[in-house]
Amino acid sequence: MKKIVTIVIVIVIIIIAFFIKTNYKSLKIGNNMSSKSSEEIAQYILDINSYEAKEEITVESNKNSNKYLVYEKCSRENNNFKKEILEPENLSGVSFIYDGTNLKLQNTKLNLNKIYENYPYVGESNLTLIDFINDYNESEEKNISENNEEIILEIKIKNGNKYITYKKLCINKTTGKPSKLEIRDITQKIVIYILYNEIEINNLQKDDILAFKLKEIANDI
Repeated sequence: MKKIVTIVIVIVIIIIAFFIKTNYKSLKIGNNMSSKSSEEIAQYILDINSYEAKEEITVESNKNSNKYLVYEKCSRENNNFKKEILEPENLSGVSFIYDGTNLKLQNTKLNLNKIYENYPYVGESNLTLIDFINDYNESEEKNISENNEEIILEIKIKNGNKYITYKKLCINKTTGKPSKLEIRDITQKIVIYILYNEIEINNLQKDDILAFKLKEIANDI
């Protein structure tokens, strides 16, 4: 009985220590961000190495508006990413995984996948934060402004097209995390709107994203 009581006490102590450490870390990050200038917070985002997020993506067209709930993991190394569609229901389970060269399209519900080797079009997706950072660094027209709640980074995309010409990233001042990304056409009309419902920064390794090898047997979707 004494051994059981001792084990229980040790487990409780470990759990308490874990929550204290986690809460302290979150509090420390929050305090650090609140003491930083807008320029420092903006630079922190522009220097990120990886992130994972639950995003609500709205795509506007001339005829309709389509909304998707997506879980995304992305690394700055080769712009590796994994995007998994959570909603709508008919697309749930579909995911895209990119290793810097090859793209894997996967449907977990149907147990089907397709690998596109040397896929050249991923850089044209414009939907990741890493894409925004790259565009920001290349842009010759960019601006940083702020209001009471957000820091706003705006750019005109270098060598953009009439459908994707401008981008605007909003960063929450309190958390120091991106809150939304707007992609606009040449007339400044929003064509893609990304709301970051949840996002964690710099907590991923490459192996957390890439979970496939080209030697896998691929079935056509």
